[in-house]
Amino acid sequence: MHTFTVDAPDVSRAWLEACTRLAGLPGNRAFHTVVRITDPLQEDPHLRAEFDRLRAARTKPLLYPVDTVVNTLFPVELAATCGTHQELTSRYRALYPRLCEVRRNARGTYFGRLVAYPGTHDKPEPVDQLARVIRRLDKLRSSAKWSAVYEAGTAHVTDDAPQEEEPVPTGVSTEAPIRAAALDTQTLDFPCLSHCSFQFDSATDTVHLAAYYRSHYMFARAYGNYLALGHLCAWVARHAQLTPGTLTVMAGCARLDCTKSELSALQHTLTTPLFGLGA
Repeated sequence: MHTFTVDAPDVSRAWLEACTRLAGLPGNRAFHTVVRITDPLQEDPHLRAEFDRLRAARTKPLLYPVDTVVNTLFPVELAATCGTHQELTSRYRALYPRLCEVRRNARGTYFGRLVAYPGTHDKPEPVDQLARVIRRLDKLRSSAKWSAVYEAGTAHVTDDAPQEEEPVPTGVSTEAPIRAAALDTQTLDFPCLSHCSFQFDSATDTVHLAAYYRSHYMFARAYGNYLALGHLCAWVARHAQLTPGTLTVMAGCARLDCTKSELSALQHTLTTPLFGLGA
């Protein structure tokens, strides 16, 4: 099995390093990859401009702009006009039926799953998972003696009964599943993102985000997904009065879906060399 780990300071370098690693592997794919980004909102403007140009030049298949990919996971422009998380959730849920009329959103959007996760027969109301994450992280700021973990397939997000929790001295985690096992029976396409896991570091009042994708197409989706997850982490941190930290993205299978010439053009845009710190 071919695999790798990438550590980089920003989205552009992390993404390009991962693509470069994939280009050197048989079939341009790897399993159980890890990409860790120190500042997931920082980009190299030269690489981003060239990446946008290459994407726009694609005709078969057509690719959505990076900003469109971002907004599927986190609605950046809408969030910028909202003062509270409750306001963002209310406005997004009001728009959600219309968004789902668009063909590519027929099974929903990632952000929709985060703020309106499908309920159960007993509790049919959709669940705002991010609100729960924010509340718990806000509580943890004053006491790190809590642990809260939501695992897709082992606990449903509607299970919110109080329970005694194990003390943890320096960090805790809380998760937001994306995949709904009873609904998402297709083997391809949405949702490739399975869940998001938020970790609180009490030593620095920082919240880190780890996300797991069952598969990741690097040219079509990954760059926009990295940025979106960075915005998501920053939003949660802001409303929990914490500092956003590192983003770690794991992929069950990562695939390089661009040509050698496209990758070469991108490699020549960086103002500084790739770090090549992966293992």
